Amino acid sequence: MEKTRNPQPVKYLAISLCLLTLTSGCKAPTVNLGTAEPIQVNIDMRLDVYQHSNPSKPAAQATPKLEAVTAADPATRRRNRMADIQTFKNSAYIGEGKDGLVSLQKLPEGDYGDTVRKTVEIENADRLEQMKDIAETRKVSLVEIQNEQAALWRNRAFKGELIEVEVEPNVWKWTAKEG
Repeated sequence: MEKTRNPQPVKYLAISLCLLTLTSGCKAPTVNLGTAEPIQVNIDMRLDVYQHSNPSKPAAQATPKLEAVTAADPATRRRNRMADIQTFKNSAYIGEGKDGLVSLQKLPEGDYGDTVRKTVEIENADRLEQMKDIAETRKVSLVEIQNEQAALWRNRAFKGELIEVEVEPNVWKWTAKEG
């Protein structure tokens, strides 16, 4: 009886040699991952953080902290009462006026109303002190700085907050900010 050879190993060897021959002459493509100019990312952002009151709770339950008056400089005092001012804006008790100061629009009754009024007076005194310093530093009139600050605060106001806007030359009215 004669032995026959298995043709399978020869077949696999032939295919392997063909593939090796075909691929040995090819060069892998070069992929350039660099850029001619460095990639620049410009991130300009402003972050305003506000605490909004719960509409189901009356605003009179939140008691502002008048001890914020004791800080050394007006900027720190204003930062310390920022949440209270925002609560008053959300409740439509105050609005941003054309002179860069906050203005009482409606006064809640009782002790809370007194607290709102006192807080607004202190806030305006600190704002005015800061604006006087800016005017002195830049050697411009206080009115010019007040106009700049008023525009800045109107721009920063959230939708629904009360702001004073010019409807005609030298004619101003209070309105809720849109969009």
